[in-house]
Amino acid sequence: MYYFFILLSLMDLRIEQLSESNFKDYEALTSCQGVGGCYCAFWHQKITSMAEWEARQKEDPLLNRESVLIKVRTGYHVGVLAYSGEDLAAWISVGPLTDFYWTWKRVAKLGEGSKNIAGIMCFTMAQKFRGKGLQAKILNELKVYAKEKGWKVIEAYPFDANAIEKYKDDVIWPGMAKGYAAAGFERIDSHWLSSEDAGRSIYRVEV
Repeated sequence: MYYFFILLSLMDLRIEQLSESNFKDYEALTSCQGVGGCYCAFWHQKITSMAEWEARQKEDPLLNRESVLIKVRTGYHVGVLAYSGEDLAAWISVGPLTDFYWTWKRVAKLGEGSKNIAGIMCFTMAQKFRGKGLQAKILNELKVYAKEKGWKVIEAYPFDANAIEKYKDDVIWPGMAKGYAAAGFERIDSHWLSSEDAGRSIYRVEV
């Protein structure tokens, strides 16, 4: 019965751009207090090592929060929140590749066309919606949203099955490859940071 209720509520699935008015909902899914304070801020900062990032989360988490809030206030497309009815379903860090520091290598490769390509950095599902196979449904709504924004393509960067088998939940934060495939995304290449130890791919879909 509970699963049926979730499916019904998804008929009212909607996507909202992150703004100051819904920032509290964003914090609910991204503060990650168990590790100090992530706030999905990694993508917007020049971090030289994972050790530096882990220290930042633990020692100065509000700096992460403020860095994202500044991006929102200055007009960057930081990401979107997905709602199922009145319930917060997911956070997706998505926007033009040029709006993220972390994608500079991809932007350099794609050149001028990168302005019309959006990238998904992170896909975080709210706890009660996990394990329901809802990623593809949310992505299909995101494609409609992307077209309204004038984006031509959406890219995603999930880890491959070998990496997930080895590292489990530690590498599911970009979303699952099977969810992207179910939403019409196709694998086009290996990710620029892919390795034998942690395989990763680039998936994309035209909108």
